[in-house]
Amino acid sequence: MRHELHTPLTSIKAYARLPRDDLPPDGPGEGAACLDAIDRNTMRLERYVDSVALPLASTTAAPPAREGATDLVAVARDAVDLARRVAVAGAVSVHADGPDTARVAVDEMICRHLVGQLVLWLTIAAPPRAHVEIALSRDPAVSLDARVVPAGELTAAPQRRPSDEPPKPAPDLQVARAVANPCGGDLRLDDSSFRLSLPSSVLAPSPR
Repeated sequence: MRHELHTPLTSIKAYARLPRDDLPPDGPGEGAACLDAIDRNTMRLERYVDSVALPLASTTAAPPAREGATDLVAVARDAVDLARRVAVAGAVSVHADGPDTARVAVDEMICRHLVGQLVLWLTIAAPPRAHVEIALSRDPAVSLDARVVPAGELTAAPQRRPSDEPPKPAPDLQVARAVANPCGGDLRLDDSSFRLSLPSSVLAPSPR
């Protein structure tokens, strides 16, 4: 841990001192003052690492569980509100069901980006007059399930032939997968549905 904390600080100090050779010799100037500030603050961080961070880490007996801090219900509600505005153009309806609250141990900004991207993608990918059905559950894990219900399943009207539907571009959700995995979650999707599972708690990093 000492190596991991000190290495970036050492690099910052070294690269901040390199430009001093190119400073004008007629006075310190504003550039030198900025470099001095970087150097001072880096040294303060090094002292903090040695005097506080490392001793505290060495006395930690076991990694405590960090409980969920982001309410997935509130995140999904905001994503659905935005999707409904987009869905008007395609005559697509969006509805979500779930518990009053479901907390996950994922940063709120990351969670909003992830859920918003998935809900918007499914809404835009849905054919005209379809319905996007979203369900949030907490058992056995916190998960968000969404699927497109075609118009033919909602009414008795005959379905349009597949050839009548304009082709839709294949979704590129590699970013969503990349975001979900490091958060301890799991993302499974196909052309008309997705299932996003997120952890309700995670273990804090253990000391080395």
